[in-house]
Amino acid sequence: MSRASLLADLRDARARLTAALGPLDELRLAETGPGDWRRQDLLTHVTAWAVDLLTNLGKVQRGQKAGKTEWRGPEIEAQNQEWHHEFHARPAAAVLADFNGVHQQLLRKAEALSDAELAAPAVWLQGRSIEDYFRSNVIDHEREHAAELAEWRAETDG
Repeated sequence: MSRASLLADLRDARARLTAALGPLDELRLAETGPGDWRRQDLLTHVTAWAVDLLTNLGKVQRGQKAGKTEWRGPEIEAQNQEWHHEFHARPAAAVLADFNGVHQQLLRKAEALSDAELAAPAVWLQGRSIEDYFRSNVIDHEREHAAELAEWRAETDG
């Protein structure tokens, strides 16, 4: 894979997610989607995981130790619930600004890395590559939620 492919996939995953979300105005963001989360909660959820990636990558690039990068099922659920509780009352406009702003930061970060940097196994990622980190924490994650939302919308709209 290459930086160009990663960037294309980041853009594609975001396009799929925003299409599945539908209009992103305050009224629609307050609507409940699949499960008991509002669309706004889903935005904070994917944004939080992207911020986690950016924070860890930034720490490593500054010579600091990364935070947690390897998550298991129960740990993921606990972290999701922690962030859900932390950001639930955040104003919709701020959530939308974060959702869009963090995506731009992801693109800039990916653009700044060479193909070799993206592909190299990283000790701090337990031997995974930075590209794999982007793919699992952002691209696959946004595509997963886009598919869930599209299925939910098809069931509720039709």
